[in-house]
Amino acid sequence: MKTWTPDEVDPEFELTPMIDVVFLLIAFFMTLISFISAELIDLELPEAEQASIPEEPGERQYISIDAAGDVYLGATPVAYEDLGPYLANKRAELPTLKVFLRADSVTQHRHVNRVMAACAQAGIYDLIFASAKD
Repeated sequence: MKTWTPDEVDPEFELTPMIDVVFLLIAFFMTLISFISAELIDLELPEAEQASIPEEPGERQYISIDAAGDVYLGATPVAYEDLGPYLANKRAELPTLKVFLRADSVTQHRHVNRVMAACAQAGIYDLIFASAKD
């Protein structure tokens, strides 16, 4: 049986499929980043002159506190009583867990203090406080 063979074999490496894959990866990561930022509630963060963005935030649990004092894990509301056990379980899974604490600029400090106490109860002492740079 006679099989088909191409008349001429092109020995060059084709870059077009590789460029297509790179563009697809860029689109995927841009979409993923938009979903990650969409998981946070909208807050009016306090302003700070010396605010800085950490170069390597690492694996962090985002906790938000709105103006009324309600607590959110990402965008999911959670009761204060459930926060400590949740963080303890999460830290058992990931021992290097850290917290990124976001609080509205008009949130009373007692709400922030309760979240910090829940973090300490779970053994998490590495916290970053979110602020806006003025």
